[in-house]
Amino acid sequence: ISSSSDGGNESVPLYVLARGSYRFRVKEVVSSIPYPIAIVDEIIDEELCEGIKEKIKGSSNDDDFDNDDIYSTLSQKELVPRVLQSLQEILKNQLEKISTPLTPLEQSILENAPSSTPMAQAIQNKFDAEERMAVFETFTASLLDIAPDERDRMFAVAMMAGELVNLPSELRVEMIKTVDGEARLRLVLRELSSIVAMDSARRMAKSISLGDTNTGKGIESSVLGTDSTSLKAAEDSKKELKVGTPQLPSWADQIQIGVRVEYFWNEIEGWCAGTVVDDPIKILDELVVSVKFDDDGSTHRLPFRGDEKARWRPPMDDASFG
Repeated sequence: ISSSSDGGNESVPLYVLARGSYRFRVKEVVSSIPYPIAIVDEIIDEELCEGIKEKIKGSSNDDDFDNDDIYSTLSQKELVPRVLQSLQEILKNQLEKISTPLTPLEQSILENAPSSTPMAQAIQNKFDAEERMAVFETFTASLLDIAPDERDRMFAVAMMAGELVNLPSELRVEMIKTVDGEARLRLVLRELSSIVAMDSARRMAKSISLGDTNTGKGIESSVLGTDSTSLKAAEDSKKELKVGTPQLPSWADQIQIGVRVEYFWNEIEGWCAGTVVDDPIKILDELVVSVKFDDDGSTHRLPFRGDEKARWRPPMDDASFG
């Protein structure tokens, strides 16, 4: 979709965020000419009470997961963050792979191909990888607006993962058929984790292979020297490894309904005390916390990120935090 700019000659992309999560079962076909008309029943995920959930979990663990793998023991709250993290890693790997500069030999093969198809395909693959990452970033940033209800959120995350990674058709059919949102997420997480493991194995094999080819020493070529230059390079590498996304403070794990917190609103309002009124929602490295403030009774949904952790603190008179 494109929209004309002010000049009228050029067009710029116009991005639209659409929500498509309507599943249905055809109940009756009313007519087929001039176009199909049918009566359908919407299919939505079931909302199970805790007792029924535990019963189903127990039976599924006994029947389907005899080996008691990690995915069958993860709590419901862990599933969405784990799926999003795995999805992000897969898309990053795809983007890095497609963005790696071509070797002179690869460039020559593409340029001298009998047709322009290989080069066009390489360009299209790069565009597709960039588009998938852009969709993922928009999706995670808008997830709470798209699906404020937890049941809808679990469905949206699973189906978006299936779409972005292009999971096998058989698996996607199973994802659509099931009305157990938790089971769907476990199914998706198993597949995503398998893809991540395969990508990691391929990179490791390629790294070992390149080491053998280029140095003749393979893994042994990574042994550090003892001269001052080598030691300084190793120290610089260690410092670089410590640079990354700032982490949340340890006390953030204790935030739950009823916990008292303080948030630095701005220079005028200063520190504002309040009470957490809903369980935090974790999206990748960010917590979304709903706080009801004492001063005016208003409730706000606020992001708790590592790069803004200085704006959050436990109440100064509360010794319950570790």
